[in-house]
Amino acid sequence: MPVARVRKRRILAEVAPYAAPPSVSVPSLLRGGSDRAFQKLVFDFFTISARIERVRVHFASRMGISGPQYSLLRAVAALQGSEGISIGVIAEHLHVTSTFITAQSGVLAQRGFLKKREDAIDRRISRLSLTSKGKRLVEQIVNEVRPINDVFFGGLQRDEFDALSAIMEKLVGSSRAAILQISTQDQRAILANRDKRIFDGDDRVAPTIKEQR
Repeated sequence: MPVARVRKRRILAEVAPYAAPPSVSVPSLLRGGSDRAFQKLVFDFFTISARIERVRVHFASRMGISGPQYSLLRAVAALQGSEGISIGVIAEHLHVTSTFITAQSGVLAQRGFLKKREDAIDRRISRLSLTSKGKRLVEQIVNEVRPINDVFFGGLQRDEFDALSAIMEKLVGSSRAAILQISTQDQRAILANRDKRIFDGDDRVAPTIKEQR
């Protein structure tokens, strides 16, 4: 028997069977007690997310802006209507903070792609719309984006697209809850670490706490 084959058999024999515990406990996400299908779904999400971000960055760079600024321009183009769209609505649409939209829209306004004006009724509200320069840029890039989107998503039938849209909207909500839970855990870890340092007599922490009392 060839030496290479013997070595291969020895290596296989040395690997002990192992089954990791499920990474999820919700019954609807398990198949026969296994999370293999769930894990594949998550890995597919990673792959799709990375690829769609690559597409966004590609077209954003062609426009000379950042990925988030590209999304902002496209969102304004889709939602501005005849009166412009408020910063709050854009923030909700893109799942970011109003502060972030305010900052990024300011950059795009300085470059002449967006115009910002006060709402006619409530001056506390700022409305965004594309300038003529912004419209030309969006129209130019959309013509380049369209064939890529057709390839990326064109394999979906109408009912599949509708189902996917509903599922993604649902996951946006549940993922927000998951992130909040992670943030809470991180905050607890920070506080626990601070308390441990105080208990251990860390002089860099204890005086600060005493000053607060």
